[in-house]
Amino acid sequence: MPAPTRTTPELVSAPGLRIVAIAAGGALGTLARYGVSRAVVESVNGFPWATFAVNVAGSFLLGVVLTMIVERWSPTRYLRPFAVIGFCGGFTTFSTFTVEAVRRVQLGHPAVGIVYVFASLAAGLAAVGLGVLVARGGRVEPDHLLSADPDADPGSGG
Repeated sequence: MPAPTRTTPELVSAPGLRIVAIAAGGALGTLARYGVSRAVVESVNGFPWATFAVNVAGSFLLGVVLTMIVERWSPTRYLRPFAVIGFCGGFTTFSTFTVEAVRRVQLGHPAVGIVYVFASLAAGLAAVGLGVLVARGGRVEPDHLLSADPDADPGSGG
């Protein structure tokens, strides 16, 4: 009977490294959001430009990065958790967005709160779409759809 071979145990498992990637991305995203919030001076009653800016920029970045990861780059275990879950998740903020909208209404500025909600939604969706478009080089459809035979029967597998 052969002697068992001794292998070096992994110090950190793959799921553990994904958690580290998420934490690192989240830390950087949160610091970036903090930097934007310090750079943009706004009134408590006025439009919350800092949160609006990070949420729209984060939506654009998410569209670009996720499209690149899924459609262009080689698969990796750690880039998506780092960039998408970590950085974009830490950079953007739904909780601050909702508190700011509600506070505008509570402070007697309901029009600002309502405009903020709808402008954030519209701009965020547009930014994701623009990010996807930029990542695809101006094409609406991903490369794998463009290279498919347009005359092939979709049910035939080819």
